[in-house]
Amino acid sequence: MEKAAPTAVARKRESDGIAGSWPRNRARGGNYDGNWVAEDPISRLPDAILGTIISLLPTKDGARTQALSRRWHHLWCSPPLHLQANSSLFSSLRWRPTIINRILSDHPGPARRFHFPFIQFTPGDIDSRRTELDGWCQSRALDGLQELNIYYGRWSREPPHISFLLPTSALRFAPTLLVLKIGSCNFPSEISPSLSFPLLKQLILRCVSISEDVFDQVLSGCRALESLQLWDILTARRLHIRSLTLRSIGSRARSACTQELVIEDAPCLERFVSLYPPDISFETIRVIGAPKLKILGLFSPCVSTLQIATLVVKGMSPVSLANSICTVKVLALYSSGSQLNAVLNILRCFPRLEKLYFTLKKHPKMDMKNVHLCDPLDPIECLAIHLKKLVFENYKGRHQDADFAKFFILTAKVLKEIKISSPKGNDIKWVDDQHKLLQVEDRASRDAEPEFRSEFSCLGKTKQIHDLLDDPFDCSCCRIKCNVLSGESCP
Repeated sequence: MEKAAPTAVARKRESDGIAGSWPRNRARGGNYDGNWVAEDPISRLPDAILGTIISLLPTKDGARTQALSRRWHHLWCSPPLHLQANSSLFSSLRWRPTIINRILSDHPGPARRFHFPFIQFTPGDIDSRRTELDGWCQSRALDGLQELNIYYGRWSREPPHISFLLPTSALRFAPTLLVLKIGSCNFPSEISPSLSFPLLKQLILRCVSISEDVFDQVLSGCRALESLQLWDILTARRLHIRSLTLRSIGSRARSACTQELVIEDAPCLERFVSLYPPDISFETIRVIGAPKLKILGLFSPCVSTLQIATLVVKGMSPVSLANSICTVKVLALYSSGSQLNAVLNILRCFPRLEKLYFTLKKHPKMDMKNVHLCDPLDPIECLAIHLKKLVFENYKGRHQDADFAKFFILTAKVLKEIKISSPKGNDIKWVDDQHKLLQVEDRASRDAEPEFRSEFSCLGKTKQIHDLLDDPFDCSCCRIKCNVLSGESCP
């Protein structure tokens, strides 16, 4: 009887599918909690696909997949490294060097992305931070890097004197980089004449101190560059842009930064966008050689001189109405205290406009008597023939706002869309009152009825600069919208 019991138990185990030791393949992919649980379908995928999935996860989550099972244990080191060294990777800054060093030593490479968005330092640890970053950039695990994002910061809230020098070791990735983002540092004052970025598509320089000569040399080495963002560049008094491949430029400049931007030769340039807020920009912008330019904005009076080909605009006043730019199809304007007549003169300079965006200033002082200065025998071409979309941002519903918007609603004859963004866009009674103020029933185009929305402006946000969408000012795809007339959420 003593020997019979184990035999019976063995038979029972065999009938339950667990005779003897557990099958190796089940132990690797399945789980046992008294009953077998079938191997999950994701774990059955090939290593190459699982590696791709892991590479898309944040660094911390990707490393944690090793704990799922033995099936996943080796996978984290097999795909290219995407190292995102931000607060999600370490809760305390003092653990940063240890964690990053371990990742770089454990992962064999190659690397695709090294994202270090905020390297904090104080005057006493500048040298140690520079040594730390230089060591990481020399790691073999980062060989073949495609995206590099380094941004420095300081504890002091005072405007910093940029004193953190970008390690020259960071430039060793130039042959393989597709995306380069550098912020708050000194770019090396001397670089190798042979330095080039043959594959680089996107370049962002934010609060970077760089000389005119070095900037010219870097840009000339970018033979595939499509998107450039210049954000508060220091040291250089004037920046010249010459690029045979560049399609998009986003810019911003504070008073202490570079004051003149000259686009001399950019045959493929399609968009030039001033980054938000609209009252911070270069004092002088000259777009001399951009025959394909079709998107322009945010256009504001803070630019003392804007030149596009032969068109010269001082503030918001064209020097001559005889010159016009027929290639521009999308225009974003920041309406100020200027008279409406000045805005209309701007529109005369862009006769083929199809989309027009207005960001209304907080307290506009429009002299609406200028409306009567428009000669019906001399119509504005874009309002009469081409304009299909009209958008008002920061609309408060005051009489000044309503009078300004009403002119365009009553004048633009072929509109298909009228969108008005307002903090009160979800108040049905307020919307009804605005319809009366705007005289919607008398609109020039019967095909377009104003659509009020409660949403925030995203004109000039950086993401759209690099997306190379047809219209970087159309943020409808990334907003939470509400159709106040039907009470339903918009798709």
